[in-house]
Amino acid sequence: MEWTIKQTAQHTGLSADTLRYYDKEGLVSPKRHQNGYRYYDDADITSLKNIAVMKYAHFSLAEIKGMEELFRQEPSAECNAIGRRVMTAKIAALNQSIGNYQNIVSLMEELLTMVDSADAYRCNKEKINGFIGQIFEDIAPAAKSRRNLLASGTLDRIERNEVL
Repeated sequence: MEWTIKQTAQHTGLSADTLRYYDKEGLVSPKRHQNGYRYYDDADITSLKNIAVMKYAHFSLAEIKGMEELFRQEPSAECNAIGRRVMTAKIAALNQSIGNYQNIVSLMEELLTMVDSADAYRCNKEKINGFIGQIFEDIAPAAKSRRNLLASGTLDRIERNEVL
């Protein structure tokens, strides 16, 4: 079955502009009829679903491209090794983010009890700032590490599977 860009957008929840962008970036390659319109088939829909899940999991565009290339290849030991390295790194990053989000939720739950009134907030302002500072210290190293990887070019090489 084939779907137009409008039907595909409705089916996937992705905007037509996003679908065009993914086509331009080579993430999907819908067929074009003589009228020049894009037509998406079942394989394209599956790829778009994979892309949406990877975006939700905070994969970069380069990581998504790499994974989509792996999906298109015949299974091999090298392909499996690259996929395993990328996914292992992503799992570690997601687990770190989950821990940070859990800390933030705990902070917010505790904050709810501290801001019942203006007086309660004033009395707990130092404690609130301490919680925020603690969470910042937890998340700042991850951001700093990513900035350092970006500055050194290592992140680009990792995303291109050159340093995995």
